[in-house]
Amino acid sequence: MPREIIDLDEADRIHEQLGKLVEFHIPEVVVAFTSGSLPFGAAVRGDSDIDVNVILPAGTKPDDALFDRLSGFIDDYRNLHHQHGMRLDCRYPGEYFTIDQAHDAAKGRGIPVINGRPALPRELGDSYWNSSEDTWYLAWMGAVAFSRHVAGNRDVLAELRRRGWATIVTLCLRDLSGRDFDAEDVMARILDKDHPNGGFGVHPGYRRFAELEVPHCRQALADLSTRGLLARQEEDSFFVEDDELLRWATDLAARHQVGFHAASLLTVTSSLRLAI
Repeated sequence: MPREIIDLDEADRIHEQLGKLVEFHIPEVVVAFTSGSLPFGAAVRGDSDIDVNVILPAGTKPDDALFDRLSGFIDDYRNLHHQHGMRLDCRYPGEYFTIDQAHDAAKGRGIPVINGRPALPRELGDSYWNSSEDTWYLAWMGAVAFSRHVAGNRDVLAELRRRGWATIVTLCLRDLSGRDFDAEDVMARILDKDHPNGGFGVHPGYRRFAELEVPHCRQALADLSTRGLLARQEEDSFFVEDDELLRWATDLAARHQVGFHAASLLTVTSSLRLAI
């Protein structure tokens, strides 16, 4: 039998219910959003989970009061999965990080820098995501860029999305250098599951991804053109300025050394895994 895809109306109800749960249990939330299969029309009943990301204020401390609120949220979050026949990911029952960490992620803190050059990892299995703190920032970069708002400040999410998209498109430019390209070429690179350097967490089965995200891709191309990394050939066609791309890579490598200042991980996620 074909797998049942959760339709758009039900996905809307899930997002509405989820937003109310966040606002009730975590009233200090800066912004919360979903990522993964649900917002892009690819969630499978009985198999997919609800990928929620909760952004907390800068300076949030992992004290008992916070854990009590998050634990209460996760109890209802679990019930929301059961209500809609979805499968809770017990190892990662949501992502919980601070706004300063979110900004660092959008700027590229989690991008591996090898010999002074950014390089997305070749393997993205479970062992990779548990290998270092920086891998969490890489996951958050894709999450903030490819997201749907559920609670909190929409303007904050819009800013994070715009910055995250610009970083992701910049990472694609090495593969697009030497020829004219447009937004559709960038989208194809992001969705190329067989590319040796994937790293974006998007699957070709995300049926609504291109429809919903191509405007953000076009905005990122315009932003990068304004910043000088791209030369506009025609209205919707671009060419990579290789010297500026090299400068960006050099600056990112320098920021990895001295330029990221967000506090260490709250260890919220790892602690909550023990509580499930």
